[in-house]
Amino acid sequence: MASNLLLRDVALTIISLLEARDVCSLGSSSCFWRDLCFLNCVWAHLFRRRWPHADVADASEATPLIPPEGWKALYIESHKKIAQETSFVIHEIGQQAPLNSLEVTSYLSAIKQLGALSLGFEDVCLFLFRPKLSVIVNLIGLHYSILYLHIPPKEVLEALTRCQVAHRQVCLSWLKVGRWLHGFRLRDENYTRRISLAELTMSEEEPILAMLNRGAVHEVIRIQICSADSRTS
Repeated sequence: MASNLLLRDVALTIISLLEARDVCSLGSSSCFWRDLCFLNCVWAHLFRRRWPHADVADASEATPLIPPEGWKALYIESHKKIAQETSFVIHEIGQQAPLNSLEVTSYLSAIKQLGALSLGFEDVCLFLFRPKLSVIVNLIGLHYSILYLHIPPKEVLEALTRCQVAHRQVCLSWLKVGRWLHGFRLRDENYTRRISLAELTMSEEEPILAMLNRGAVHEVIRIQICSADSRTS
């Protein structure tokens, strides 16, 4: 009996390290793994890890937010809902950037929409770091992860690399108000910077992300983000 309990505890520890798709695959391998992989506590853990800020009570509490089918059903339902809502945001970005060019106002509006959906980092990797999407969408996912979810840049870089989009490049253009010198205002200055998503996760490039996050303000009156990826140009 003790050995069975130990085996069960070890198995549950292994399951707790897996992603949802891997848990499903493991659960189809044998009756032993199926019984463990479909436990309510397993899917409660998967749900909490993916959406840590979701307003759902503990598995032990009676709450109308958890369907009678349990945490797995809630996980699947939430996944489908977020996939649909994220797809809508991506579609909106596509409409606003038909030529792979987006003004910073629309860019920040898209990030705000993602925040309203309470996207987690796993959602960003699944839905925004896809190589078939515009690199602008990838950039929005990067920005949201680092500055809103506070994911360590190194972890974001690993995800970008895993999703095969780290090498993709964007071209940033901004118009900066000319300085005042001896009572005269100098000409406005135009800047252009071509940079990869991987480079944007480096500490020396923090000012670029910070500028995008501020948007059009007093000293920078226009920012445009364009695709510099030959596959999407």
